[in-house]
Amino acid sequence: MNVKKIAAAVLTGALLVGATACTSSEYENRKKAQSAALKNSLEQANLKEKLDRENDSSAIRYVYLISFAKPIGYYVIKGKVSSSGSQLAPEQDLIRRSGEDYVLDSAQDDGTYGSGDPGIFFFLGDGTMVSTTLDYIEADAPLPIDVPRLGGKP
Repeated sequence: MNVKKIAAAVLTGALLVGATACTSSEYENRKKAQSAALKNSLEQANLKEKLDRENDSSAIRYVYLISFAKPIGYYVIKGKVSSSGSQLAPEQDLIRRSGEDYVLDSAQDDGTYGSGDPGIFFFLGDGTMVSTTLDYIEADAPLPIDVPRLGGKP
């Protein structure tokens, strides 16, 4: 094959793909139809249950802190464990100047720039906030791990 035939084949393929591409609303409709077709999806049921439990602000949970692969203690918490790097506002802004788009880092929620705090944080039943960078296990019932309770009232 010569270069012109290869180029023609690539162009034809690109045109076919472009002609069959979906608009965003068609894509959304296709995704909804796929989700509806999975009426008994255990994965979807598990994700929904997880989301429901995580968004229960009155839920009591148990956070076991781990250091060097060993549980060192646990907290009884109210609510959920959250990432210290989470933000309420987007981390980047899209700015259009002179017909071109630029992505710029946004200020964090506290008005500063740079990477957010590492680790996690959570609240004890008495309102005390605990932050840590240790690994952890979170459960919604006590686990059979023999470690001391570190504090907080449920």
